[in-house]
Amino acid sequence: MKLSKGVPHLNHDQHSRYFNIVAIEFHIDQLKKMNMSSPSIFSHITKFENKLKHITKEATPEELFLELIELSL
Repeated sequence: MKLSKGVPHLNHDQHSRYFNIVAIEFHIDQLKKMNMSSPSIFSHITKFENKLKHITKEATPEELFLELIELSL
């Protein structure tokens, strides 16, 4: 989205939200790349996925991008 729409100008709250989403997605990706079937790893992935759903309100990337911009106005 950033590449097609350009860099959005976000206020402090939405900028923090954006980077929290990026960080959570990174953690999920890293845990999944470990390819371990540990209950502990599964628990961490589930925790991060639930947190991501809460922060994004399960919006599509396009909807989320527009919401971040709208809430920054």
